[in-house]
Amino acid sequence: MLQPTNEAYIAALWEHPQLCLAFFGVQFQTQAGQRLYEESGIREEMFSALKAATSEGLLLNRMLTSPEGPLLMQYWQSYSSLETWARKMPHTRWWNWLVENTGKGVAFYHEIYQVKTGEAIYEPGSSAVGPALFCSTQVVKSGEGRSRERQQRFVKDLQNKAI
Repeated sequence: MLQPTNEAYIAALWEHPQLCLAFFGVQFQTQAGQRLYEESGIREEMFSALKAATSEGLLLNRMLTSPEGPLLMQYWQSYSSLETWARKMPHTRWWNWLVENTGKGVAFYHEIYQVKTGEAIYEPGSSAVGPALFCSTQVVKSGEGRSRERQQRFVKDLQNKAI
């Protein structure tokens, strides 16, 4: 893990031309719903399963919190790797549990984005998070304002790999 530096750096997102970003959230609508979820054991099982998913295309799993409940932010090598993983156990069991318990004070949602361009820049003093944990990094001049140029490189590398 990169430690905070006095230099700005970027994560080379173009190393992952099929990058897929997914958010999975649980919403606790009642305390009973939260208890129901906690007693299900899904949370505990999920973390060991997601650790193992790194061999199947999961690049990074970040546990976040939102006012509604827990939120996972995941970076996958591709939509295909996410889809393949999601269609087998234990994910299918979690999904079925959530569907069966909808309306009992707990709800679930997901957002999936297939990234076509992107940038991850870390200003001086920033610790590595997100893509800086799974991409190579390069030092850049802070405040240089080259976001568009870096994103065009992502697109260009994506097009070159498609040829």
